[in-house]
Parts: sequence; C-alpha cells; structure tokens
Amino acid sequence: MMLSGKDKIALERYRNLLKQVSESNSVNPLESKKEQQERINKAKVDFAYFVNTYFPHYATAELAPFHIKLAKKIRADKRIKRLLGWGRGLAKSTMLDILIPLWLWINDDLKVMVLVGQNADKACILISDIQAEFEANPLLIHDYGAQRTIGSWEEGKFVTKNDCAFFALGMGESPRGVRHRQYRPDYIIADDLDTKEVCRNPKRVREYANWVCEDLLGTLDERGSRFIMVNNVFAPHTILTEIRDTRSGFTYDQQNATDENYNPTWAAKNTREFYLSQLEAMGALSFAAEYNNSPYVQGTVFTESMIQWAPIPNINHFDSIIGFWDVAYSEAKTADYNAIKVWGVKNGNFYLIKAFVRQCKMDVAIRWVNDYSLSLAKSATINWWFESQFWNDALMMVMHQVNKSYDEPVNFSKSEKPKGAKFDRMLNMLPYYQQRKIFYNQAEKNNADMQLGIAQLFGIEAGYKGHDDSPDADAQAIEKLSKRVRKTNAPYRMGKRQNFKF
Repeated sequence: MMLSGKDKIALERYRNLLKQVSESNSVNPLESKKEQQERINKAKVDFAYFVNTYFPHYATAELAPFHIKLAKKIRADKRIKRLLGWGRGLAKSTMLDILIPLWLWINDDLKVMVLVGQNADKACILISDIQAEFEANPLLIHDYGAQRTIGSWEEGKFVTKNDCAFFALGMGESPRGVRHRQYRPDYIIADDLDTKEVCRNPKRVREYANWVCEDLLGTLDERGSRFIMVNNVFAPHTILTEIRDTRSGFTYDQQNATDENYNPTWAAKNTREFYLSQLEAMGALSFAAEYNNSPYVQGTVFTESMIQWAPIPNINHFDSIIGFWDVAYSEAKTADYNAIKVWGVKNGNFYLIKAFVRQCKMDVAIRWVNDYSLSLAKSATINWWFESQFWNDALMMVMHQVNKSYDEPVNFSKSEKPKGAKFDRMLNMLPYYQQRKIFYNQAEKNNADMQLGIAQLFGIEAGYKGHDDSPDADAQAIEKLSKRVRKTNAPYRMGKRQNFKF
C-alpha cells in the first residue's frame, strides 16, 4: 500500500520515537525479584520516583511541586473535573497525555482513555507518545509486561494486552459509542483545544464549549471517571474560560510560567534569563498572554498608539502624587485584582509612576504599599487612597495587623465609591490620552504589573467582560489629580468627553 506524504512523515516520526524510548533506559539482568518488586511498589505511590525511573527521556529536569500536586489530586479523585490554565513550557502535554495516565495504569486505575486534540491528526500524534512507551520502553515492559497486541494496535486507537483501551478524538467529532467492552471512558484529556482562529469567534467558542460539556462529558463512565482540560489562557475568551465562567462542577487551576519578577515557577527547567530574552523578543503583552495566562485585546477605545513611554520627573518635582487602590478581597484566580496605581501630575501632564496589579489577598497589597513607600526618599509625598467597599471593617483589620510590622506605616484616606457607570468614568481619561498628556514610566516598561494594567485598559470597550480594576484605579487617581490641577491652575480644564459610537 502506497503511503501519502503525510503518512510517511507520521510513520517516520513514530519510528524515531520508538528508537528514543527504547534507548532511554535498560534492564539490569542481575537484579533480584525482590529488587524489582520494591521498585514497582515504590513507583505506584511515588509519582516523582515513577517518572525519574521509567521515563528519563522526559525527566530532564526535576519535577516542580505543582506537577506532583496535580498528579496526586488526579489519582485521589476518580470523579475530578479540572480545568488547567498552564503557561507555555510547563510540560502540560507530557504530564497529562503520558505520565499521569501511565501512573494511573500501573495502579490498575485506568480502563479507557480518550485524548482530544484540536483535530484528529493532532490527537493521533499526541496519543502516539503513550503508545510508543507501551511498545518500546524496556523497563516498563520488563516490570509490567509487553503490551502490544496483534490486530488492535492502530494509529489513534489501540488496546493493551491487559485490556486497557486508548482513543484519539478530534475536537467536534462525535464521541458517541466510544467504549471498550463494557467500559466507557474513565480518563478524558482535552489538550490545547483553543486556537487563535476559534477564540476570535465567540459563537464557535460557545459551540465547542457546549460540545465538551454535553457530547464529550456524556461519554464518561458513571462508575468513576476523570476529565481534564488544559491550555494556556492566551486570549480573553477561550473554550476553557467559557466553561470556567459559565458552567459549574469544574475546578480551575492556573499555573504561570513566571512570577511578577520573571523568576521561573519551574526553576529546575527554565531560567530567568531565558524568560527575559523571550520578553525582549515577544514584547510584554504577548509574553504575558503566552506564558502567564494574562490575555489582552487590541484596544478599540484605548489603543497601543496612545501609550507614551518616557522618563518621569524626579519624585520630588511633581506638583502632586496620588496612589489609588481599587481593593479586591480574594486571591482566587477568577477574582478581581488588587490594583494600586501611583500617578503624578506636573505642568498639566500625568505620569504613571508605579503599578501593582495582582490577584492576591489584601495584606499583600498593603505590604507592597509600605515597602514601596520605604524605598522612596523621605521627602517624597504621596497621598494614598482606597476605594470604599462594603467590607471596610475587614480591610481595616488587615491594615491594622500589617501596620504592626512597620515603624511608620502608610496612612490611607477613604474614597467613597463614585456614582455613575464605571465605563463612563474610565472613558473620562480618553481626552487626556488623545491630547498626549499621559506618560508611562519608561523604567517600568517590562514590569508585569504595569503591562497587565495596560492589557486591562485595552479591553475597555462597550460591553466588555474582562477585568477593569486597573483602569478604574487609573481613572479615579487621574480625576483626583485633575481637581487639584484645576484648583491651582484655573485656565486648565478637564477635557470634555466626546460621544463615541461603538
């Protein structure tokens, strides 16, 4: 039979994969049965040991704590339904398509696995990685037996000798009837379903989310089954976030590739220098979307061309400086952001000096304010404000507790929650941007908090659904500064907002 060019490439890839796997480890012919059994027993309970022992070709770096934590959670919960927003380069596919299902398999906790890809071809490629381990991994075969079967070892569909079935499925294909003997799927992994093309079309996003929640989940085994969906959240509206935000019954776990200072969260694998080089090459907004699950939209009201980066005046030379805190209560990955924006005004121009934009507890934000204040010259004067919330008593308790750690803690003034629509309030900044009166601190250009604030600003448009904590803090700080400008400089007037059609 003549193979097509695509099939020849796939066959060559699989042959190379078999060669790599077969050379990855070896069997000690002098090993006793007791030593072998001890290895098997330890591998069943210790995920890191299992990976390092049987898969040295994947274990090129020590597993991160979040890898081990996830494996244990999946193993412990036969009915887990988990959505994973993991940044690029954190071994999503290796963990969830190969290592974790094989760990379930050696524990006799897997009967039918379904791997869903963007399309059938990609799904077949992904599932071939686990197929190659069964076929060619010397130590796996030695300890658990040869698994290749005659007549049931096809591309995208195979059954092991111990009667465990594996299926590849393209997104949107009918999963009805996917079963092996009396067993229905008990482990489904939906890997990297989101594409930029799909995410640009809200209707298609909703259709695929419905397919996942209705057709795909409808195939799960009622006796106990696991469902995992993983993707980096690179766009404001994805299949993963549509399910996360509109459906109940799922837990969401977000794992970024770096912290706010670009230190790697998987330090054994990646370096800060690598991420900084990627940041330089990709730009801060693209980097945040791909690696740190912080998507942005191309602004239609506030646009990239409006952002002016410039050196700022000396901190003591501003006419006035305000630090405004839009308070959030929770650190949950779907919660609002604690947004603290430090703005100064000089000669009628507004300067964004510093930014803190994070999903965190209130005490973290308060400590940041105090630490930042301590880093400045004592002569610097910043008027700190927080927006009044219904949990002010809880905020005051946290503030009092944190302030015990500082000899001269920062004092905040309470700003009553402004009246009127938040969208209109944020649009009041637009004339300043259009008149080129707003400047961003050049020294903070690669600061993750600063870039996340810009990403939120770009998302502000009629009917927006994204986070707006940072631009709301900007608007309230600028409004307070503009009032001070008007008091000291009567001819200066706040620009009248134009009526825009969206």
